[in-house]
Amino acid sequence: MDNITKFASDDYRIPILIDDTIQCLRFYPSKDLDYLASGGWDSKLRLFEIKYNIINSMTNLDSINITSKEINVYNHKKPILSLSWKGKTGTLFTGCADGSINYVDCQKNIFKKIGEHKYGCREVLYLEDYNNVLITGGWDGALKLWDLRSPNPILSYQFNNKIYTMSYNKNLLVVGLSESIVSYFDLKKLQQSKLEPELIYSSHFKEQIKKISVFRDGNGYFEGSSIGKVAVKFVEKYNTKFDKEKNEIKNVKDFTFRCQREFKDNKFYAFTVNDISVNPVYGSVCTVGGNGIYSIWDLNKRQRLYQAKNVEDKVPITACEYNIKGDLLAYASGYDWSKGAQYAHLYPRPKIYLHYLQKSHRNGS
Repeated sequence: MDNITKFASDDYRIPILIDDTIQCLRFYPSKDLDYLASGGWDSKLRLFEIKYNIINSMTNLDSINITSKEINVYNHKKPILSLSWKGKTGTLFTGCADGSINYVDCQKNIFKKIGEHKYGCREVLYLEDYNNVLITGGWDGALKLWDLRSPNPILSYQFNNKIYTMSYNKNLLVVGLSESIVSYFDLKKLQQSKLEPELIYSSHFKEQIKKISVFRDGNGYFEGSSIGKVAVKFVEKYNTKFDKEKNEIKNVKDFTFRCQREFKDNKFYAFTVNDISVNPVYGSVCTVGGNGIYSIWDLNKRQRLYQAKNVEDKVPITACEYNIKGDLLAYASGYDWSKGAQYAHLYPRPKIYLHYLQKSHRNGS
């Protein structure tokens, strides 16, 4: 793998300073409009319009012009932990630290609470393949399925652990819980009105799970840890085995790789993997974390395509997201609270950057 780390000096910065850590970024899922939503610990949902065009195209290197405009801000009562677009409708769902689940219609400027968890709502996921269905997970350990035409959840499942991260694609939903526990669901069973886990088992890592991101084909998931590593885990009906003694799932294709780690003075330093995003077109994977580095990986070839360090050296990257065309990567810098509140004053205010992916940085399929 190429070990050269570049400074991301060519990346475009959205000229807005955010008041507190950015928890989540979500591009509007349409090739016609590039809207980017952000939410975080300042309790504000921000909506940006992004425009970009190629001004000079060469074989493997494009010159790009990017502009942005903040078009709306929606104030919430408490920090925003998660975001999800309702398809291409111009509507967003937010999950907040007070447990509230909110509906935001960006076209009609409608904002309303539609549900809640007892404690923080850590994840909201709109299920594209199921009309009017939203699934949410909270620090209360509850997994809830909502028919948006009804004020109450239509199905639920109660875990014994807090829900920290969730992801789905196709028919696979994977949930990362406290105490390094993982669970996965077959969403086809929703047609039988069932919301029950296929398995509940131990994480690949003993350390806390920070991020789960399901493969594009729904056959497995990426699991980010607090020790700078990602596990690539397959969930295949015929090839995955459950080890009852160790309470783990194993597949011959499983592997791990180091990402948010640095070698200095003959020592490895590990940083938290704060986010993982899968390119929806090319299949490459972006990892970001506490060392302020984002890396793009072709995991089929097990090689790194590109790596860059935040312009503000050693400032963590807290969130990342690809647009639906797979040629633009958004990422947020700012303090990730990994050292505790006493260090927060040492870090600059959060910012959002946009990285245009050159052709050589895209392939991963």
